[in-house]
Amino acid sequence: MTTITIKNGHTLSRNKFENIADLQDYLISISVQNEHEISDEHKTILDERIKEAKENSDNFMTFNQFKASITRKNV
Repeated sequence: MTTITIKNGHTLSRNKFENIADLQDYLISISVQNEHEISDEHKTILDERIKEAKENSDNFMTFNQFKASITRKNV
């Protein structure tokens, strides 16, 4: 069995994938995950915003409300 270990700790085995397309999909998913990691500082900011939204829900609108408001303006 051939095993390849990638720097970030992922291990690839030729038995893990049924075909080359499965391997390609897996490699793409790994690279996408690494590109979209956010820093702890940004996570803290997002957590603060979520907390504020929950505590002051009257000051915010849901995604569906927002989408409806845009749709009405564009009609």
